[in-house]
Order: sequence, then C-alpha cells, then structure tokens
Amino acid sequence: MEFRHLDLLRELSVRGTLAAVAAATHRTPSALSQQLRTAERELGVRLVEPFSRGVRLTAAGQVLADGAEDVGRALAEVQARLDANLGAPRGVVSIGSLPSAGEALLPSLVGRLRGTEIRLELDDFDLAETDYAARTLDADVVIAHSLAGDTPQGADGLVSRVVAREPIDVALPADHPLAARPRLRVEDLTGTSWIGVPEGYPFDTILIAVENLTGERLERRLRLRDNRLIEALVAEGVGLALLPRFTTRPRPGVVLRPLDGVRADRSIVALARPDRYARLAVRTVVDHLVEIGAGLRHGDVRPEREVTSGPARRDVADVGIGDGLRGGWYAVRCVFAVHGPVDEPHQTYEERVTLWRARSVSEAIVRAELEAVEYVNQLGGEPSTYLGLAQAYGMADEPVDGAEVYSLMRDSDLAAEEYLDRFFDTGDERQGAE
Repeated sequence: MEFRHLDLLRELSVRGTLAAVAAATHRTPSALSQQLRTAERELGVRLVEPFSRGVRLTAAGQVLADGAEDVGRALAEVQARLDANLGAPRGVVSIGSLPSAGEALLPSLVGRLRGTEIRLELDDFDLAETDYAARTLDADVVIAHSLAGDTPQGADGLVSRVVAREPIDVALPADHPLAARPRLRVEDLTGTSWIGVPEGYPFDTILIAVENLTGERLERRLRLRDNRLIEALVAEGVGLALLPRFTTRPRPGVVLRPLDGVRADRSIVALARPDRYARLAVRTVVDHLVEIGAGLRHGDVRPEREVTSGPARRDVADVGIGDGLRGGWYAVRCVFAVHGPVDEPHQTYEERVTLWRARSVSEAIVRAELEAVEYVNQLGGEPSTYLGLAQAYGMADEPVDGAEVYSLMRDSDLAAEEYLDRFFDTGDERQGAE
C-alpha cells in the first residue's frame, strides 16, 4: 500500500472530480486514471465507480481516503523526529495568505528564517471567510481571518492557531465632519456612504451589524477587495471604509478612527491540515507567526518597510531628523483635553511626550496614538479625549544622559518675553503630579 495512492484518494474525496484533482496537483486526468488503476490492481479492490459524468469513491475507496490523513500525519511525525535528531527543522513550507495579514507577518517571517534550512513558498489570495479552509489542500499553512470568532467558518477538523487580533478602524477623508472625533459610535454612521467589500467577506459583517443596530441601511457605493485602492478612493472622498489597523499605511487625506458599539476586530489565524502540521518545519513556521503576531498586538514588531516621510495625515505632524530611518528612537508628543468637554470655555489641555523604539516615524506615531487612547481610557474616557494631534521627533542619539529627546522650532514675530508668555508661561500651566 503506497501513500501516494492514499493521498490521491483523499484528494478525490475532497475535490470531487479527477479534473479538479488534476488541476490542483498539476497532472493530467489520464495520468490520475492510470494511477487509480494501478492502485486497484495492487490492492485487489475497486476504489472508484462511474457516477454521473465522472467517478466517485467506492466504500473501500472512502475508507482508504479517510485513513490517508492518519498515515500522512504519522509519516510527518517520523520526519519531524528525524529533523529534530539532525538538529534543525528543514524543508519547503508553502504559505498562502490574505494580502493584508501577509504584509504584517511575512516580511518578519522571511527575516527570521534567513540562514535556516526552511525554505518558504508564498502565495496570496483574498477570499470569502468560508473559502480559506479549502486552500489548506494546496498550502501547508493558510493565513486566514474571521470576524465571527477565532476559527474561520468551514475550518472544522483543521489545526487552527490565532496569530493576532487586529482592530478594524473606520477610514475617513480628512475633511469629513466625523474626522474631528477621536472615536466613532454606531449612531455616528447613520446616513454615511461606504466603499465596501464583496458580500461574504469578513469586513462586511461589521457594516451589517451597524445596520442591524440602527435599523437603517448603509449605502455601498462600491465593493472592492484591494485595500490600497480603497485607501486612495477614501482620500478622494468617495466614501468611508473599514481598514485593518496594523497594515493601513499613513496616507495624506485619510484618517482612521476606532469604532465602538460593535465588534470591530478580526482574528488572524494560521490554518493547517493535521498531517501537514505534524511536520517540524511547519510547526516551527507557525510558532514564528504566532510570535510575530504577539509583537503586533504589543506594538514591538511592524512590517519591515519604508514609510514615506512627511505629513501622514492632516492631524499628524512629523518633525525631526528621524524620518525614513530603518530603526531608532522617537519621541512623540500628543495633545489631550482632560477632565472636561472640549466645547467648554475653560478647558484643561495636556501635552505628553512618550518615547518609542520604532522602525519609522509613522510606526512611532501609530504606537503613540494607540497608547494615547489607552491613556484616555485610564482617565475614565469622556469627557477627557485625545485631540488627534501627534508630533514625532527622530532622535539622533540613544536615550542616555544629555540626549536630545525632543525639539520643535517655530517661527514667530513675538519678542522673547511675549513668546514665553503666549506659549509657555501663561500662569495656568501645571506639571508632574500637580
């Protein structure tokens, strides 16, 4: 009994037709038919029978197809023990990923595996949630996502490991009236128009939830898959959109705002068939993905890419000499209104400078703004609020004694004393714990 025969029967059981198996395995239907006849001759039993315009498995063929996964897993476990005895995982690991999650995870994965005996083969696809599980027939690891839970629909029976949980934000044109708000509520979205995703895609469930809560339909002017195209159309004022926080690049004319009142996050999940997951190399790759995903959640790992310097959003200013660096220290100043509604005549404002080790000025700003939202929550939320202004300074030095952590230069017609009175010594300043 050869495993290649069992594997063919499993493929036929899952894919349904010889033509589908041939297309997936890059063989011809006639070659597969010949292999089936060879298997029947060696095993002495009928494995397929005519059905409709094709063939289907007999009862004996289905028994062998069901056992193929157990045999494959056992073989993979033996190979894993051999690899461990040799000292390191090795071999080819194929990964298929939705593009946005792949952008956040795969560059760091490639860097981690450089110099090892593991070689990656990468593919990308954007699918409805229910379609990702089927891709595990073609790839060792499939990076999928779900907004309904930690396991995508249709993935029962597969190994499923949560890599990250990523917030989904509302993307708005910078001059949209809602852009002035630090966070959005479900009721704020009534009457808005959207650039949506195809029906059945996970992000669409957020808009459906909003519609169910408000009782009003949201207009989808377009339904598109590519996030970069969606970002560009948002900047042109075509509509609002839902975009993932980790991989949405800063773009002039676009702001992101968290959405409260509905579940607005997704689980990014690594899926694998149990027999493939038994391979040491596959388990090692998934372990790396989980570690990288944990870094995304805690803000200490970002995609390894350059971000164009200059204003990233209308309400974000980038200053200093650190723009474009591939890593360094950044001080980020954020401005808050604390302890009172922003429309009151007498208001207390706070400026906080936080320090971040980041790969780019834009990454530092994103992380500082996430911390700013957490800070406001610690204050008890509304009426305190983050005002959406972040200024980042790229440090030339490590943060040691005497290092310059922040510098902001401003042209002014005011004399020195007037300048200090206007901006720094008004008499109402408080510092520290006062």
